[in-house]
Amino acid sequence: MNRTILQGVACLVVVLAHAPIVLAQPELPGRPTPQPPAPVLTPPPAPMPPRVIRLVADEDQLPAVPQENAPAAADAPMSKQEPAVSLEWSSPAMLRLGQPAQCMLTVRNTSGSAVHGVVVRQRVPAGVVVKAAEPRAGGEGPIMVWELGTLQPGQERRIQLQLVPEKKGDLDCQATVTFTGAATARLKVREPKLTLKAAAVEKVMIGDSATLTLTISNSGDGVAEAVKVKATLPEGLEHARGKVIDFELGNLAANETRTVQLVCATRSGGEQKFEAVATAEGELTSADSATVEVMLPRLDIVASGPKLRYLDRQATYVIQVVNAGSAPVQNVTVNDVLPAGFKFVSATMGGKHDQPTRSVSWFIGDLTPGQSREVSVTALAVQPGEHRHKVTASAARGLKAETEAVTRVDGLSALLMELVDLDDPVEIGSDTSYEIRITNTGSKTETNLQLVCTIPDKMEFLGVRAPAGVKHKVQGKEIVFEPLPKLAPRADVVFKVQVRGTAPGDLRFRARITSDGLSDPVLKEESTKVYGE
Repeated sequence: MNRTILQGVACLVVVLAHAPIVLAQPELPGRPTPQPPAPVLTPPPAPMPPRVIRLVADEDQLPAVPQENAPAAADAPMSKQEPAVSLEWSSPAMLRLGQPAQCMLTVRNTSGSAVHGVVVRQRVPAGVVVKAAEPRAGGEGPIMVWELGTLQPGQERRIQLQLVPEKKGDLDCQATVTFTGAATARLKVREPKLTLKAAAVEKVMIGDSATLTLTISNSGDGVAEAVKVKATLPEGLEHARGKVIDFELGNLAANETRTVQLVCATRSGGEQKFEAVATAEGELTSADSATVEVMLPRLDIVASGPKLRYLDRQATYVIQVVNAGSAPVQNVTVNDVLPAGFKFVSATMGGKHDQPTRSVSWFIGDLTPGQSREVSVTALAVQPGEHRHKVTASAARGLKAETEAVTRVDGLSALLMELVDLDDPVEIGSDTSYEIRITNTGSKTETNLQLVCTIPDKMEFLGVRAPAGVKHKVQGKEIVFEPLPKLAPRADVVFKVQVRGTAPGDLRFRARITSDGLSDPVLKEESTKVYGE
């Protein structure tokens, strides 16, 4: 049997080489029977190199991938298929002239993938008649065509031909097969999903650290590559790396979650809002923010008392301490340092007086936000002048508040004048004297104290006796003494005026004193009876 096999690879047209068929002649005596020539097989064409589809990211743009996050080599998308079809011609080694011969074409898919559009063409050589074909062929003229459609891997189709040679010699039967091959690649499509959640403690005391938590998750089914996080802090929070903190997380595997904590110092009170954003390759982004309330305890203190007090008079000072902040204040104490012009008398709420330091102190304890406490101290004014009560409130965490209450202490202006006649009644022509005693009964030194005496018409002025250095002058019926520069509290001075009665009657001697501390003069009058025989 003459058999020729050719194979086609990857959509190449496979040509069945000339399959020479030798026609037999009757044997002649003495002549050897000619041997048919060996069939000539055309070697199949070299197969096409495989086509490999590979998606590779630019290594220069990829961040370093941790070993545990690197995709397995088996997961790399790849397709390598080599569609191939063989065409086999089978026929008797020798055909007899005018006798039908059975021939067969076998088409086989020798690859591991289906081939499509398989078409076999057979050119009928001159001198050969095709008596039958199964399956039936199409085509025109000497070209016979079989459209076989799709061949699955390993599938074959056979074409039966009945040929009748009409002339002797070598006949070249040429068959070709064409087909379409396909390469299939399965690509894995994955979607990483990046989510960032920001959280913080709800409240924190100023001076304590505030912990900010960033949770970065990949809820998708693909790797989130080159994940970066940027956090921005408000003015009231501080971190060693500054107000804007950037850090890289590398790759985040599917369903992986990582948590980053930032420990910040608190510098100012109130609500502090920080913001964060996470990004990854492929324009993935997620942002969130959180707020922490920095509680700020604050002490306010107010001290109220009289603005003016006279010597030897008591003054009461009321001290109020308030927690004006948003956090509790612990271990509050209040201290009032009495000025030198006051002497301690008493204190409320268990206030303790310390004589060496001239201070009064109270232990208040704890104050909740908005809470206040009130204490008071009573002191005696003992020295004139302007005096300042220095009041301080202090508490835990170094809290401190200070204030002061200012009181001016003045002496009380009060002069007592006593006027008496030493002889009463007096006879006409007799002498008598009036004694004027002036006493400073106030608590303030009187200055520029001046005495003026008025003598009645029926009396004659004889002379005066005044404190040392005080001169006088007579102006009609008035005796005017020079001002006394000062008169200390509880001190007194005595003036004497000597007169003589010149006519009978109930006579009135008058005295008037003025000073810098008196708004109105002090007046005094003494009645003396002058009689005759």
